[in-house]
Amino acid sequence: MKNLIVLLFFILPVCMQGQWNIKYIPADKFSSLEVIGVDTVIASTSGGGRIHRSFDGAQTWAFDQTIFTTSWFNDMHFPTNTVGYACGGTAFGMHTNIISKTTDGGLTWDSLTSNSFFGYEFNTLFFPTDSIGFVAPGPGTALKTVNGGLSFTPVTIPNAVNVTEIYFQKLTNGLFCSYQVIAPNTFVYNIHRTTDLGITWTVVYADTVANVSGINDRRINKVFFVDDNNGYAVGGHGLFLKTTDGGFSWAQSFISPYNNLTALHFTDLNTGYTNNAGGIYRTTDGGTTWNAQQINWLSIIYDIKFANDSIGYAIGEHGIYKTTNGGVLTGIKDIDMLSDISIFPNPSSSSISVESNSLVIKKVAIHNMNGRLVLKKFSGFNNIDVSKLSNGVYTVSVHTKKYKLTKKLIKE
Repeated sequence: MKNLIVLLFFILPVCMQGQWNIKYIPADKFSSLEVIGVDTVIASTSGGGRIHRSFDGAQTWAFDQTIFTTSWFNDMHFPTNTVGYACGGTAFGMHTNIISKTTDGGLTWDSLTSNSFFGYEFNTLFFPTDSIGFVAPGPGTALKTVNGGLSFTPVTIPNAVNVTEIYFQKLTNGLFCSYQVIAPNTFVYNIHRTTDLGITWTVVYADTVANVSGINDRRINKVFFVDDNNGYAVGGHGLFLKTTDGGFSWAQSFISPYNNLTALHFTDLNTGYTNNAGGIYRTTDGGTTWNAQQINWLSIIYDIKFANDSIGYAIGEHGIYKTTNGGVLTGIKDIDMLSDISIFPNPSSSSISVESNSLVIKKVAIHNMNGRLVLKKFSGFNNIDVSKLSNGVYTVSVHTKKYKLTKKLIKE
C-alpha cells in the first residue's frame, strides 16, 4: 500500500442558479468517475496512476498514488461501498493492462495485475459482486475472476472482437457490448447477453452500419438498468437504446445533435442524463425528448453518476461537477425555457425566425441529422435563410448567455 497523500482544494465560486457547478480541477478524456454515496466520490484524472477520493461531497480531496506512475485508469466500479476495482494501462509507460483493487472505500489501492495480457490497456470492467467480475477489451475475449482478482481467466465471446461496455443487471443477466469490422467500412455493433457468467452467449442486438472514417460510428458506450426489466444504452452518433424485457430486445432511436454519448444514468424510469453536444442533457419522459442542462463552466462531459434522485456528479475536461437538485434550474423548469423559444414558420422552405419572449439569443446553430453544422448565425435571428438547405429534419440550437436549447426544424 502507498501512503495516502492529502490535497485540499479551495472551492471555486459558482453561480447559484447553475444546475451543475464545478468543484474540482483537473480532469481529461481518460478520467473515470464512481459515486458510492451522497458524499463519497472516487475519480481518476489524467495519467500518473493517481486515484482521487472525496468524502465530503467534493469539497476536499485526497489521492492515493499507485505504483502505476506512467499509466492512467479508464474505468472503475464499486460493487460495494468498500470494495472497488479500476482498470487501465498505457502504450508508452512501464505498466500495460493494469487492474487495481481497493478494500477500504478508495483510500488505498493494491495492484492486482499488469503487463500480463495482450495489448496495452483495459477500457471497461464490471463486478456484479465483490469477488466476481469481468474486464475487457481483448481480441474476442474478456477476463473473468471469481476470487476477487487473485487470478483472471479468458472468456471467449463469439464475434465480439472489441468489447466497449460490460454491465450486469444481476448475476443472471450480463450484457457485453462490442463491435467488429466485417468488410471495408462496414461495422457490426452487438449486445451479447449471458445468464451463466460468460459460459454461453446470445446476441440480443445487432446493427450493421456503413461507417466511413468514423462518421457513423454507433458503438455502444454505456448501459444502465433501472430495475430487472427496464434498461437503457447510449453510444456513438447519438445512439439511444431502450429495453423493457430485461435486455432480450432493444428499441433504437437517436438523440440530437448526434454526438458520441459516453455517459448514462437514470434516477427512475423517466428521468435520465447523458452527455451530448459538449454538455449534459436530461430526459423526463424515458428518453423520448432531451433538454440541455446548464453547467458552470462549459465543458466536454465524459461521465455522469447520481447518488440519489437529487445529488449527482459529472466529470469533464475541466474537472468534477455537482448538482444538488437533480439538474433542475431554481425556479425555472426546462420545459418552460424550451417553450419560450419560437421557430416559425416550421416547416419552412425559405426562411425562419427564431424568437424568445424573455431570453436574449446570442447564437443560432443548425445541424443536419448526421450532426454536421450547416448554418450558424450571431445576429439577424428574425430572418434566417434556410432555402439552400436540403429538405429534411434539422436541429436548431438556440444559445443564450446561460443556456443552450434545442428544437427541431423541418425544411421542405
